Amino acid sequence: MRATFLIFSILISNSLIAQSLGSWNVIDLKKSTKTKYSYQLEAQLRSLKFYQDFHYNELNFTANYKYDNNLVLSVLIGKHNTYTEGGNFTSPIVRDEFRLSVQASTVQKFGIFNLDNRYRIEQRYFVNDNSLSYRMRYRFGLKNKITKYNNLQFSNEFFLALGDKNSTFEKNRFLIGITNTFSKRYEVQLNYLNQIDNRKNDESGSNFLQFVNILNF
Repeated sequence: MRATFLIFSILISNSLIAQSLGSWNVIDLKKSTKTKYSYQLEAQLRSLKFYQDFHYNELNFTANYKYDNNLVLSVLIGKHNTYTEGGNFTSPIVRDEFRLSVQASTVQKFGIFNLDNRYRIEQRYFVNDNSLSYRMRYRFGLKNKITKYNNLQFSNEFFLALGDKNSTFEKNRFLIGITNTFSKRYEVQLNYLNQIDNRKNDESGSNFLQFVNILNF
């Protein structure tokens, strides 16, 4: 209860001092197998205001290989659309993008905390101008089990655009939230996400209430 109160206090305080609090909605469908392979389908829908001005959606498919209990290797394919700000899916599309990514995730346990590190390299193809770019992402996260069914989580992710000559800091995402596990097949996350973005034509927005549904099959 104290963790839940803390998160809602952060959300309410932020919504008062920020210009707007957007919504960030995620549905994850995860399929495990009897082998080391697993699969995931994820859909996202984002708005710049609280369930208004929807300007972004994405759909990702991920194939995972569990090398051991601490390392998972993944390949991701995604479609990402960024629309003009000021309304719901307002034309023209600012970014019509396909992504192909490779990823490595590690997990270690330190006392009451689970530490995870995620390393991702993305190849981004932009349909608008028929161009390619590359990006490296690193996410550091901590989780702490506060009750039998609830976890408190924190993460911070850095984005680095990779160029022919120089690498440029692109954005940073900070997240804090709580996970409620209803069963082995279903869990929900409620998070506050703050984003610092240096890219004028990329997905924008600074402060979001993130609602994540995860279904395991």
